[in-house]
Amino acid sequence: MIKEGRVVAMGNFRQHVGFASFLGVLYAWGGGVMMGVHWMYGSVAALLATVGGLLPDLDSDSSVQLRGFSGLLGILAAVAVWQDIDNSPVVVPFELHLWSAIMTYVLVRHGLRRTLARLTVHRGMSHSIPTALIWGAVTYIGYPAESHLLRVVMACAVILGFLSHLVLDEWCSVDLVGRRVNKAFGTALKFTSKSMSATIATYAILAMLGWWVVRFWPADPFSGGFPQPVIYWPGVHESGPVDGW
Repeated sequence: MIKEGRVVAMGNFRQHVGFASFLGVLYAWGGGVMMGVHWMYGSVAALLATVGGLLPDLDSDSSVQLRGFSGLLGILAAVAVWQDIDNSPVVVPFELHLWSAIMTYVLVRHGLRRTLARLTVHRGMSHSIPTALIWGAVTYIGYPAESHLLRVVMACAVILGFLSHLVLDEWCSVDLVGRRVNKAFGTALKFTSKSMSATIATYAILAMLGWWVVRFWPADPFSGGFPQPVIYWPGVHESGPVDGW
C-alpha cells in the first residue's frame, strides 16, 4: 500500500480481511461448480479462508483489531471442542460441556495470542509457507467430519487464506509508482527465517503434523465423493434423516 509517496510494508486489517474473504468466496463458488460441494460446506470454507487470512498476525501483540480476531478464533475453538465432546462415546454432563468450552475460549483468546507474541518475532517464521501448511494440517486433523474430502477442502481453504495474507504483504512492499522495493520485501513468502532455532522448530512441528495427517489419509482418498448435509427432525421424521436443506 502506498501513502503520500511512501511505502507501507504490509497490508492493513481491512485489506487482509477483504482479500481473504474474496478468495474464500471464489474458492467456495469454484468448489460448488466444479466439485459439487454443498453450499453449506462452501460457506464454512469461505469463513475459514477469511480466518486463515488473519492467522499470520497472531504473532503481533499491538493490533487492536487482532484482539477481536483472537476472540473469534476462541469462539470457533470452543464450538469445535463442544462438538467433539458431543461426538464422544462418553456421556459428559452439561456443566463439563460448558466449562470445557469456556476454558477453550479463554486459552485461545488470551493464552495463544500472548504466548505466540512472546515466542515469535513479527514477520518471522509465522509469516512463512511452512506455517501455512501447519495450519492446514491442524484444520485437516481437527475438523469434525468423517469425510476425508471435506477435511481436505477445509484445510485448503485455511491455507489459501493464509497465503493471501503473505502475498498481500509482499505486494504492499513494492512501490510501483516510485519503482522501488521496501526492505520488508521477501519477509513474508519464505521458507526460512534468520532464526535457525525458529526455522528448525517450525519444520519439526510441520513434520509431526504431516505424519499425523498421513495416519488419517485413506487408501482411496477420492472414494465416496462429497457428503450432503443431513438434518434430523425429532418427532417429525422418525423413519430417518432428511437429506439436504
